[in-house]
Amino acid sequence: MTLNMVDLMTALEVVKRANSPDAYLIIEALLQTNEMLRDMPAVQANDGAIHTTLRRMTQPGGQHRMYNQGVETKASQTKTIQDRITMLEAYAVVDKKLAEHGGDVAALRHSEAVAFLNGMGIDQARDLIYGNFRQDPAEIDGLATRLSKLDGRNVIGMGGTGSNLTSLYLVAAGPQFCHLIYPRGSATAGVSRQDLGEQIWKDADGKSFQALVDHFTADYGIVIRHPDAVKRICNIPDDVDPADLVDTILAQLRRLPKGAYNITVYANASILNILDKSARDRPNVIYPTTDPWGKPLTMIRDARLRQVDAILDFAETAVV
Repeated sequence: MTLNMVDLMTALEVVKRANSPDAYLIIEALLQTNEMLRDMPAVQANDGAIHTTLRRMTQPGGQHRMYNQGVETKASQTKTIQDRITMLEAYAVVDKKLAEHGGDVAALRHSEAVAFLNGMGIDQARDLIYGNFRQDPAEIDGLATRLSKLDGRNVIGMGGTGSNLTSLYLVAAGPQFCHLIYPRGSATAGVSRQDLGEQIWKDADGKSFQALVDHFTADYGIVIRHPDAVKRICNIPDDVDPADLVDTILAQLRRLPKGAYNITVYANASILNILDKSARDRPNVIYPTTDPWGKPLTMIRDARLRQVDAILDFAETAVV
């Protein structure tokens, strides 16, 4: 297999190469509330707004033979998967007079834009986890929707019951495993900013005022190319035994696809707090370090721990 460096780049790295300051601002603001963008490669969809993947379901292997005897012809079984792209948009609106009276119009617009983009990051993270195309055709299917039944292979339960539970996700990221997608032909990883300038805007009561308006878009999807690239550990109660949780994560790390090297655990703050406390008892397994960009983070063996607050905090219903 030959890997192109572009296939391994996150959305932030894609826009760095594109030399697009607006796109860089957007993604940097999005990842403040959606840490899935930090490690997940972003790849162009191979068919416009659709990404078609041939998922290999079996590995036929070889066959021993003797002299003057042949071997059977075998073929691997594959399944065609199509993943779509969703469109997330927002308008950042600043009262023109407020901007002028503040003395620094550009700074105020930037501050307002970051606030909107942080909110979009939360929406994006929620979509990547809980999005459900059948319930809302404007959404994509998120990880919880795709991994919605206990199977002992990729969806593993921690024994909790009721509706006060949570989950974490073990993800092997890469072009052959799990990755994000953006529309084909986009040089800015599917994000854009359009300065619409001064507009006549309406407030909540329908009354008009002069405003400075920015339009932001983020078009994205997610692909699970290898069937074992994502593990959901679910049905985690608030009184979960930390040692049991760590042992379950370690066991599932061993069951990720061979060749996976970019591995991340996505969890909310409550679960990460439990894991951080476990580090005192198992410092050889859970330990602090820095990520490739020099930012501090916690590792569990060779997996990074990332905070995704879109994952419900002990408010999920039991997966069966």
